[in-house]
Amino acid sequence: MSDTTIDHANAERLAALLQMLAANTPEDEDAVPIDTLDGYLTALIVGPTDAGPLEAMDALFGDDWADELDEQDVTEEFMTVLHERWNEITLSLEPVALGADPEALLIEPLITEFDEATKAGLLSQGVLTAEQIEQLPPNGLMWVEGFMQAVEDNEADWYIFDEDSDDGQMLDAMLMGVAAVAMPPGDQLEAYIDEQYDEDEEVDEDVLLDDALFSVQDLRTFWLQQKLAQQAPNLAS
Repeated sequence: MSDTTIDHANAERLAALLQMLAANTPEDEDAVPIDTLDGYLTALIVGPTDAGPLEAMDALFGDDWADELDEQDVTEEFMTVLHERWNEITLSLEPVALGADPEALLIEPLITEFDEATKAGLLSQGVLTAEQIEQLPPNGLMWVEGFMQAVEDNEADWYIFDEDSDDGQMLDAMLMGVAAVAMPPGDQLEAYIDEQYDEDEEVDEDVLLDDALFSVQDLRTFWLQQKLAQQAPNLAS
C-alpha cells in the first residue's frame, strides 16, 4: 500500500452525511452507499473526463440532492468532506508514484467489508436475518458498480477507440478486469477466470478485487498517456 492513508474520521463523517440523503430515498429505489460514491469518484479521476465530485453527486443522487443537506445546514460541511475524499483518491493515483512502482497497490478504496465476524455480530444483534446476511454483496461489488456506472455515464469520452485497435483492446481488457468483480457466479465468470488465470491458480473474490484495483491504476496510467500523446503535437508546433 502507499504511504497515504485514509482519513477515517473524514470517511465516517461522509458516510454519516450520506445517510441523510439515504433517508429520503424512494421506497422503490436502493440507497446509494459510500462504496458506490467512492467508486464513481475514482472513475472520474482515473478517466478522460474533466468532471468533478459535484457531477458524481448529480449522477447518483439527482440534481436536487443538496436540498436535504440544506435543511440540516450541513451542505458546507458535506462539500468539505467530499472534496477531502476526492483529494485523497487523487493523491493515491499520483502519476509519479504509479510509474515508480507499477507492482504496488497504491489505491485505497472505501469498501464496506462484511467479514464473518461482522456478519455474526449483525445476526446476533438482530440487525439482519440469516437470509439477509446471505444476500449481502461481495466485498468490493458496490464500489465496482459505482466505478462502472461512471464509465457508462461518460461513455462518449471513454469509448473513443476502434475496438480492434491496440488501444481499444487494451482499454477493454482493463475495464473487464474491473467489471469481473460484478460478474455473478456462472459460465461468464468461469470463462473469464479460465482465460485470465493459470489453471492451478486459486481465484476467489479477494483476488478478483485486488486485480480490479490494479486495473484501475493501469487505467489511470493509460489515460494519462493518452493525454500526453494528444498534447505532444501542440507542444512541438
